[in-house]
Amino acid sequence: MSTRAAKFAPSRWAFVGLSTALVLVASAAVRADDTETSKVSTRITPQGEVIAQVKVAASPAAVKAILASAEKSHGLAPTTVEAKASPDGSCERVQLKVRGLLEPFQAETRRCPTASGWKETLVASKNFTVYWNEWTVEAADGGSFVVFKTRTVPNVMVPEAILLSETRRVVAKLMRNLSAALTAG
Repeated sequence: MSTRAAKFAPSRWAFVGLSTALVLVASAAVRADDTETSKVSTRITPQGEVIAQVKVAASPAAVKAILASAEKSHGLAPTTVEAKASPDGSCERVQLKVRGLLEPFQAETRRCPTASGWKETLVASKNFTVYWNEWTVEAADGGSFVVFKTRTVPNVMVPEAILLSETRRVVAKLMRNLSAALTAG
């Protein structure tokens, strides 16, 4: 290695490290600001579940009116291409299409009411190995406390950290869309 190349190598790596750190700090600042203004908090559990929660100034009945339909609740997600629900006893059978890599991913799910909301589980899909989500709605001072929990594993060769980060971004937007729908009345 020449003397010039030897001098350049450490500074090049320092620049790469510094650039990476700046990108991470900037994106974290944007996410923090986004979370504060929308009052949505998100987290990822060690089991890979993504949880979003928000307190809204609407009654549980008003929140449940928006979330009662699988088609309407899926319509709040920025990744939903299409959701068609049909009755299945006290539940709904959902034919779901969501944004995929090259074409929409498809899944058939079953969405059932629970004591405090809804739980949706995977029935069949070639695009997902794991897919479930759960809404809970509880009364809170001056409104409702809404929690959305999900575990989604698409059948793609992408690092789990990237999938979890994207899922976290999507569920935060889902909750902001729910808040906006409640505000719009």
